[in-house]
Amino acid sequence: MADKTEHQQKKLTANVRAGGCAAKLGAAELAKILAHLPQKSPPELLAGIGNFEDAAVYKISDDIAIVQTIDFFPPVVDDPYLFGQIAATNALSDVYAMGGRPVIALNVLCFPTCDFDEQVLADILKGGSDQVEKAGAVIAGGHSIQLGEPVYGLAVTGLVKPAELLTNGGAKPFDKLILTKPLGAGIALLALKAEMLADSSRTALLNNLTQLNSTALDCGKKFDVHALTDVTGFGLAGHLHEMAKGSGLKCRISVDAIKTLPDVIELAQQGFVPAGAYGNRDSYKDSIAYLNKVELEMEDLIFDPQTSGGLLFSVKAEHADALLDELLGNGLGACLIGEMLEVDTNETRGLVEVSSG
Repeated sequence: MADKTEHQQKKLTANVRAGGCAAKLGAAELAKILAHLPQKSPPELLAGIGNFEDAAVYKISDDIAIVQTIDFFPPVVDDPYLFGQIAATNALSDVYAMGGRPVIALNVLCFPTCDFDEQVLADILKGGSDQVEKAGAVIAGGHSIQLGEPVYGLAVTGLVKPAELLTNGGAKPFDKLILTKPLGAGIALLALKAEMLADSSRTALLNNLTQLNSTALDCGKKFDVHALTDVTGFGLAGHLHEMAKGSGLKCRISVDAIKTLPDVIELAQQGFVPAGAYGNRDSYKDSIAYLNKVELEMEDLIFDPQTSGGLLFSVKAEHADALLDELLGNGLGACLIGEMLEVDTNETRGLVEVSSG
């Protein structure tokens, strides 16, 4: 068995093949697997397995519904406390993406205790606990097993009024699309692991990864938002497709309007593109239409799997500017990236039209 000094020197990400949301199964692969499962939809189930919703929602009464989600992944950083924060932030986001508020969480933990000092595990759990507390919820227990690769996350229960529930399938024609965080987390994390990320860019990345989406949701609730999701492992393109498909529409975005984390465009040009981005590109290639020349690095960006990504609002066009101002006024890196459109007779629902210039 390794001694304590060896424990402390071992990096959390040392044996990780894919960290964060880049570790998710591909959307196309997942869809094939889920097709074999029976799908029951009692009237109380307001959101379930269909259309890759962010969380399940079960109606208890006219005044209250339970929001239930689970999210976990291998480390994206070597600092254990920071890893705990990021994983918890990512898991909590799914509740916000349904318009709800988290109230209770359970730890989900896989950990090789023979490979690390016990303080590493304690720090991971402390990071998660602090984020849950910041969200106004509480850790009430959990489950842990021994595994060769560290994995951490949360099962989160939230609450929402059924009338205030927001799904990814309620968008309306001519709604504007607003993203609340800059893109590029997957690319930046890959560069961070390779020790190719500047200190200032590292700070911006980590701030982005640990920023709760609670403020963004509070801003959105002041306006006429028709649909909502968060942008995570399937990338912006994938989540746009799911929103448009679920709403019976298509969408059109401009890559020039997308805000990005520092240095990610240059990093993508150098080849720092995670494997998950290629998986997303393959999964959604039939749902993407390029209206003009889009540079390869910008294509990579819209497929980049986001860990702890921002919320994506489909908001009534007349309210879009006011919502954007509200988000920016609260210090969020929000941007208006496009709009929802009606589908022509010969078009498929869920089409994502991408333009540049």
